[in-house]
Amino acid sequence: MKKQTITAVIPAGNEEDNIERCLKSLLWCDRIQVLFLGQDKTARIAKKYKAEVIKFDKPEFHDIVGVQKSVNWAIDHCQTDWMLRIDADEVVTAEVKHEIQNILTKPQVNKTDLMAYGIPRKQYFLGDYLKGGDWAYDRLVRLFKPQFCRYEPIVAVHEQLKVKGKVGYLKNPLLHFSHPDLKTLITKFNFYTTLEAKQLRNSLFSSFLKMLFNPPYIFLRWQLYHHGYRDGIRGFGAALARGYYDFLLYFKRIKYLVKKSK
Repeated sequence: MKKQTITAVIPAGNEEDNIERCLKSLLWCDRIQVLFLGQDKTARIAKKYKAEVIKFDKPEFHDIVGVQKSVNWAIDHCQTDWMLRIDADEVVTAEVKHEIQNILTKPQVNKTDLMAYGIPRKQYFLGDYLKGGDWAYDRLVRLFKPQFCRYEPIVAVHEQLKVKGKVGYLKNPLLHFSHPDLKTLITKFNFYTTLEAKQLRNSLFSSFLKMLFNPPYIFLRWQLYHHGYRDGIRGFGAALARGYYDFLLYFKRIKYLVKKSK
């Protein structure tokens, strides 16, 4: 029985601090492609690990829209049976690797088979991995057959892969070094809320209400319903941070609407 093949695709901006850790976890793949959207040493490091580096240096590729366009390009040019889309700040564990390799050994019989898999992520937050909270329920589609998947429509924030077929889910999580320190957390929150505030359709009044009431609701949901209390003081801080995200988001939405009305 012939084993199916797989390409790991990493869209990466200035990720010289993360890319090596990610690449080391992908050396078992048939191909590794780094879709380079930045200006630092990421590409040079990737080439040391025999990764194919495709540079997207046009301005339209330097944001989240660019990430989706670059992955769609990789999908269109993919030469393997499967694609694994990984961020540079993520790591494929041995357990995830074994799950994927088991999938690769199974021949696809017909179009009713699974065409993609969501993979949970274990979030690294200010010094340790979180056991609970909203982020523990991430199940992003990252493993897929390229001919059945695409980023469509292209969106400015919180992209979703469109799958033509059935989606399954792996049991083991990727490691996601999403918020290793406070500086990274603040930078990411500021970046995403600025983009998202412009995409929201909330009115001024609705945004004001959400700015006031969403943060305490999210804090309680994180701590109680999603068991963030299991992480102790770190979980308390993560819940506060997630609530602050929505406060910042709707504060920026209000500013955007006020400025637009002048």
